[in-house]
Amino acid sequence: LRQWDVFMKDDRDRQIKRDALVDALVGNAEFIEHWTNKWADMSQVNRKFLGESGAAALRNWIKHNIASNRPYDEFAYDVLTGSGSTMENPAAAYYKVLRAPEDAMENTTHLFMAVRFSCNKCHDHPFERWTQDQHWQLASFLAQVTRESVPAKDGYEQDEAIGDGQAGEVTHQRTGQTAALSFPFEHAGMASEDAPRRERFATWVATSENLYFARNYTNRLWAYLTGTGLIEPIDDMRAGNPPSNPELLKRLTDEFVDSGFDVRHMLRLICQSRTYQLSTRTNQWNVDDNSNYSHAKARRLPAEVLFDAVYQATGAQPTFTGQRPGTLAAQLVDSTTKTSDGFLDLFGRPPRESICECERSDSISLGQALNLVNGPTIGVAVEAQGNAIEALIKYEPSNEKVLEELYLRFLGRLPGENELAQLLPSLDPMRRANRHALPP
Repeated sequence: LRQWDVFMKDDRDRQIKRDALVDALVGNAEFIEHWTNKWADMSQVNRKFLGESGAAALRNWIKHNIASNRPYDEFAYDVLTGSGSTMENPAAAYYKVLRAPEDAMENTTHLFMAVRFSCNKCHDHPFERWTQDQHWQLASFLAQVTRESVPAKDGYEQDEAIGDGQAGEVTHQRTGQTAALSFPFEHAGMASEDAPRRERFATWVATSENLYFARNYTNRLWAYLTGTGLIEPIDDMRAGNPPSNPELLKRLTDEFVDSGFDVRHMLRLICQSRTYQLSTRTNQWNVDDNSNYSHAKARRLPAEVLFDAVYQATGAQPTFTGQRPGTLAAQLVDSTTKTSDGFLDLFGRPPRESICECERSDSISLGQALNLVNGPTIGVAVEAQGNAIEALIKYEPSNEKVLEELYLRFLGRLPGENELAQLLPSLDPMRRANRHALPP
């Protein structure tokens, strides 16, 4: 509320103060938790795969990288080449989750390139350039990853150490022969053939010379902020699925590469654009437009964001079983922590068993609507003793100001004249009931 008040009273040009606000928000504590949670989804941070300590360690490693704004190419390279104990180097847990060479390869091309190399596993892709031979040849680069058990110590569960061995090959499913090492295409950033296989693989993937790599995450960032990717689905980049605006995608991709894969730079750039700042209001010419960004797209908040927003708006303190009081939904290690009413799962929190963007649901259902009307999550937050609503009713004598603050807290705007006229009469009975309920 104070930030809203400061922004509205700032007499600088609107675009200047908007840019300043974007700069203040990109990189703040909530930003770090949100993007940590996003990458925890895509990294399959799940106790089922990693154990309780391992899942917490990987989430903390991701958070450190988000907080330090580590360049995206270096982040990806660290994941793909992570070695040693997964507790001491949590990035190595990538290969604890993905244990078969072909699974790790398919996951990597899907996650970091938006190329679905699973379709050509059993036969040449019927509509794209990728062949079955290329599938098994590319998987061969991950055939010599080693995994050694590390005894439990220092209160942690049994661990695994990831490394690079000298033995292990991939057998081509059709020919029954050992698949040769070969990349589907080459580029100027290739590593030496003398380098370890994983290093060669990671260098082929996570580099500006691999245009799929930079273009993939550029498209995802645009989609996360606007609601619609320049390529849809956002994790399915192929010749038969061209971008809606290829010039814009190229311009943004070039900017991402030129910035040194600076994710915060890209988020600022998009948030400060006219496209991002458009209203959701439509006119007769764009009312049916869902792909050309002629107006903002109204979207439901992700499960964790919605839950945390409810508690921020009410000024109540969230409580999860087994977690410290005040822990946010965005700070939970994985999806095993539940609410009493299943709120997070109901609103589409993913189980983190796949890196497909489709795993997180953004659909709208009757169950969600009913939960927002009379569900325990909302009820507990609104009725929590000592929350901001209780203090507002108790100490603010003006009904009009009470209503204004409630609108700002929950809707981010002031009430209109008709809304004031309709709702003000309802506040006096509420105040009287609340006074009787409050201690002196």
